[in-house]
Amino acid sequence: MNSESNAIDSLNQRTMGEVVLEYHALVAEGLNSQERAALESVAAVVRGKRILDIGVGAGRTVRPLLAISEDYVGVDYTPQMIEHCRAQFPGIRFEAADARDMRAFAPESFDLVFFSCNGICMVDHEGRMAILGEVRRVLAPNGVFIFSTTNRNSAEYESVYSFPDFQATTNPAKWLVRAGRFAIQSVQRAVNRLRYRRNEIRTPEYAVINSIYHHYRVMLYFIGMPEQLRQLARAGFAGEVQVYDQKGRPTTAACRDGTLGYVARKGAITPS
Repeated sequence: MNSESNAIDSLNQRTMGEVVLEYHALVAEGLNSQERAALESVAAVVRGKRILDIGVGAGRTVRPLLAISEDYVGVDYTPQMIEHCRAQFPGIRFEAADARDMRAFAPESFDLVFFSCNGICMVDHEGRMAILGEVRRVLAPNGVFIFSTTNRNSAEYESVYSFPDFQATTNPAKWLVRAGRFAIQSVQRAVNRLRYRRNEIRTPEYAVINSIYHHYRVMLYFIGMPEQLRQLARAGFAGEVQVYDQKGRPTTAACRDGTLGYVARKGAITPS
């Protein structure tokens, strides 16, 4: 593992280990519009079949995927997330695993691999290509890969710095509390932005940047749709790829949403 990968892994894994309760607060929301549209597009062919839920986090995707099939395994590379899921969903299988190396699972073990919340963006380029290779390996013939990824053709990618939200109020006491929180978070964001932007990588194909999430405490991989489609083809995903915007609508490379959802299928070809 190179120094760039070490820096990205160190920051992202540390941050994910500290935000378990923050993600737990989102569990009741279930799938977002983009994820629902992607899953509904293949539900008929994967219903009752084997599902691998990568980057399960605090478990937001667990119940929606169990509704498709009870033959389910959730994995995450953050031990705190796995411990949380095991406590919240007794009797459901959760395993600690890094998507870049899923040797615990045999080839062709799953019919659907689901990787939500831009989880594939939490690693460097080498790691991303390793994930695509591992997903293809564990997928059965004609298996489906649903994932979301940050979009380089977005305002989020172009932003240099954003202040936290501030909700105005006429209540003086609440205003003081909110103003204090706003000031503290603004300073935290500025410090993190200055500290971590030195790890950024920008190439014609992709970029890894210090993103706004968790007050600039993560590094995320951004890629445009044409480049992402080429990556999938190189990794051995063949045929038509469906792409959805954040409202769950089929979209094109002109989309400016911060996140795009992809539905790809394992091809019969051998990746080059």
